[in-house]
Order: sequence, then C-alpha cells, then structure tokens
Amino acid sequence: MKNQNNKIIQKGSVYFFYRPKIGNEGIQRFFFILKPEKQNKYCLLIIGKKHLPETKQHESYFLFIDKVSEDRKALLKSLEEKHYQTKTRGERIEPVSHCLAEGKYLIVEHRGHTHFCYQIINPTELKKEQMEFNLQKEDDYLIKVKNPQQPSPPGVGIREQQKVSYPPEIQEKFANYRFINLDNPQFLDYAGVEILLITQLQQNLTERYEDLKVC
Repeated sequence: MKNQNNKIIQKGSVYFFYRPKIGNEGIQRFFFILKPEKQNKYCLLIIGKKHLPETKQHESYFLFIDKVSEDRKALLKSLEEKHYQTKTRGERIEPVSHCLAEGKYLIVEHRGHTHFCYQIINPTELKKEQMEFNLQKEDDYLIKVKNPQQPSPPGVGIREQQKVSYPPEIQEKFANYRFINLDNPQFLDYAGVEILLITQLQQNLTERYEDLKVC
C-alpha cells in the first residue's frame, strides 16, 4: 500500500554492523550502511550510543555519516580485521566488523515530518545478538539533519573539523534552524553530516509500504 499523501525521499537496502573492541571486550562501534536503490553508492552511518533508541521510550540519538563511497570493494575492506603498530604495545589487531542484520529501508515525508523506516529480512528471526542493539524486525523513527553551522551541546556530536561543509545551495536550506527534516537525499551525499533519530510513539509507517515487505 502506498499513501499519496506521503513522499518517499529515498529507499534501498540497509546493513547493520558492529565492530568489537580489541580483545573482544565490549563494542567499539555500531553502525549501518545504506545502499540506495538504483545507485552505486554506500553511506556508512555511525551511531554514537552503540545501539538504537528504545521504541517504547521517547529518545533522540545522534548519528553521523562517516563515509560515502562508490567503491564497494574498498568499503568492504574497511570492515575487515586491521593490524597496526604501537610504540608501547607492538602490533595491535582491531577485530573484523560483524554483520548483525540486513533489510530494506525508506526515508519518507509524512505530515510535515520525515521518517526513517526499516524492516529486517535476514535473519528471519531476531536473537539475543540483535536485541542487544535494540534492533527490531521493523521500526520507524523520525529523522532530522543538523545544521553544521549551529553549535552542539558540550560533549555531543563530532568535532568541528569533522563536520560537513555543504555547498551554498544545500546550506541555505537550513536558514537559521538547528535541525530540519531530511527531505532531500542530497543531505546524505557527504561525510561529516550529523543526523538525529527520534523515537515516535504514535503510528508506525512500516505497515504502509510494500517496499519494505519481504519478496
């Protein structure tokens, strides 16, 4: 079912990953990769709190785009085990990233808001490993993009030198707002973009779209 009052901003495949800390004691990084439909592009987003927001509570989480790449082989290589030398401990090994789940996603404009919706296709049944990151079989968050020219609270977000510098035609869309709806896929074309995911306890849009259904 497709609702004519809604506008699909972007759709495609989503892959959720985590990388353990050295020694496999805890989680170093939790992230997901978006592969837009009919585009040779991959967008890697890192989730600061190392898990998704709990949908039963009103929460907002900062994410940022770590890299945007058209080189699939290089992207996959960046997920592999890494070896590097340190002055005090010699060779250190950073563990390989593990794929938690894969599925479909939509970014949808709906009643003055934009939503990030996903549905997991593989695995078919979620287990403890996925649930520890608050992954659900399907979910729906409000999604906003941050104005890189507006300050963040102390200790929140990425460093100034990491932040995106948008072309003028994109930057002007923010006016003086700190956050705006992610209503244009061009916002996702740059590394250093900060994004806000917000739980919303009302209607879940995932049930409305055939694009999210398992074939």
